Amino acid sequence: MATTAHLKKRASVPLFLSCLIGTVLLGMLAGLFSGSRAGYASLVLPPATPPDGVFPIVWTVLYAMMGLSLFFIRRKPAFTTTLARDKQTATVLWAIQFAFNLIWPFMFFWLQLYTVSLLWLITLVAVNLAAVVYAFRTSPTAGALLVPYEMWLLFAAYLNLFIALLN
Repeated sequence: MATTAHLKKRASVPLFLSCLIGTVLLGMLAGLFSGSRAGYASLVLPPATPPDGVFPIVWTVLYAMMGLSLFFIRRKPAFTTTLARDKQTATVLWAIQFAFNLIWPFMFFWLQLYTVSLLWLITLVAVNLAAVVYAFRTSPTAGALLVPYEMWLLFAAYLNLFIALLN
């Protein structure tokens, strides 16, 4: 006979897989279809720009961490009205930042709107910071998983700023 804990764990598997695989897959598709590999080499790049091979590795890890964060947010039981509101807010902010994230490479690589994409990225940094706060309020693990992504976004803003200035 299955225990309640076993049934809850089993019910979490589809949520876990959809959060993780969905986030990584959509992120990879945005990078692929935005032309992120083409054209970047012809730009004048700022100091501290990582080698090209670093970006797909870092983004894959960050997308996996983002997906896991969403899983921990969505999995958290809402025992109180406040927690239910925080969980809903964290989910909405996560979705907004993810949409901003998926659009950014098209603005930067495909359309080559370096200044506009910088402004977009600054907005993404702010929205993600709010997502981090509400994720922490919902689940400390979910919040912690978004912190490296916030740090990378700040680094990406540095790169985007200098690319806008130098190109």
